[in-house]
Amino acid sequence: MRIFQFYFNPKAKEDLIFDSFCFEPENIYEKRLGSLYMVGVLKNALPKNYNFLEKIANFTREKFYKKTLSKPEKALRETLKEINEFLKKIAKSGDVSWLGNLSFAILNIKNFDLNFTKVGEIKIYLIRGGKIIDIDKRLRLQDIEPYPLKIFGNVITGKLIENDLIFVLTKEVFEFFQNQNLIQRLKDLSFFNEKEFKKILNEKKEALSEVRGIAFIISLSKEISKGKKEIVESKILKEFSIKEFFSSLLKAESKKLKPFSFSEIFSPIKEKILILFKNKKFLLILTFVLILALGYLLFR
Repeated sequence: MRIFQFYFNPKAKEDLIFDSFCFEPENIYEKRLGSLYMVGVLKNALPKNYNFLEKIANFTREKFYKKTLSKPEKALRETLKEINEFLKKIAKSGDVSWLGNLSFAILNIKNFDLNFTKVGEIKIYLIRGGKIIDIDKRLRLQDIEPYPLKIFGNVITGKLIENDLIFVLTKEVFEFFQNQNLIQRLKDLSFFNEKEFKKILNEKKEALSEVRGIAFIISLSKEISKGKKEIVESKILKEFSIKEFFSSLLKAESKKLKPFSFSEIFSPIKEKILILFKNKKFLLILTFVLILALGYLLFR
């Protein structure tokens, strides 16, 4: 299984926060539950909530991996109840700014079994054998229930096969992919690879400068790789240039190299000698040594 995380212009808008999280089992007991992946967006975020998504992700991970005696689907369902209670307490404390602004998806994969849920404006697609399957449509009508507060509801389960691709796209990224026909292009690839994906993005680099969000991609292959987060901005999609690389390197080196100077080398020694000659004890010892040396030369 390979993970690809692409962040589009994350610093473009201060009150729009998005992030993704990958958690793998850390021991033999957690391996019974499989991997846990999350993608979140918070619109109109206040400064005090800049780590809100991280709080939800860490809480989810902690509660989920405690349920090692349960099957993954049941563990996720029980965890969602605890997340709802956790968010209810936050709302009761007076922080309701996130209500109506939160979008969050949670995916659990154990072997080839998929369990997932979501709330808000996140799209989840499955590409299999050149076909696009809209796997989150059963969750689309689900909304946050205000009384009593309920954020997450149903869990969707399914069976994956090798070479399946799961796309988790935030709203702006999904709309961009749809408008630019990128999903169709991706499904026609014989196999998904990062280089080809970047090449497609590079063709749209001007339009991409207006897009903010995440494309989180899971490739069901034999290879295991937890991909790093990649920031995709107009500057990042620039083609590699050997000339630019070496010119910048030479500039950096030229700044470091200074002209050779004897004064710079000997000035610290000169200062130390002057300090010694101002010391009376040193002068007495030096005088005594000189007298002894003179006497030795005279009476030899």
